[in-house]
Amino acid sequence: MVPLAGIRATLGLRKRLYGCYFQDVRVVTAKKLHQETKEVLNQLEQGESLVITRNGRTIGRIEPLAAAEPVTWPDIMAEVWRAQKSVKASERVPNPVLQQRQRRRR
Repeated sequence: MVPLAGIRATLGLRKRLYGCYFQDVRVVTAKKLHQETKEVLNQLEQGESLVITRNGRTIGRIEPLAAAEPVTWPDIMAEVWRAQKSVKASERVPNPVLQQRQRRRR
């Protein structure tokens, strides 16, 4: 049987190693992740990186996603508009759906 002092020393060493390799990373047990999921996800949303442990062993790391910049409509359509401008008016093929709509309106 391992003496309690030995276990404490091992845990202290493990915390120091986490500090060296995973700076600004919070250690969360699998049990806490299961029981307090909302709190853990809130930490993640605030930009904290998390290391997940089970039975004292590291089993994974959760990183917050970088916030994606919102894409505007002009950014989405820029390529389409460039392609449309590159086709000569005489070579354009009329859109059958738009033609049908125009006929209905008449």
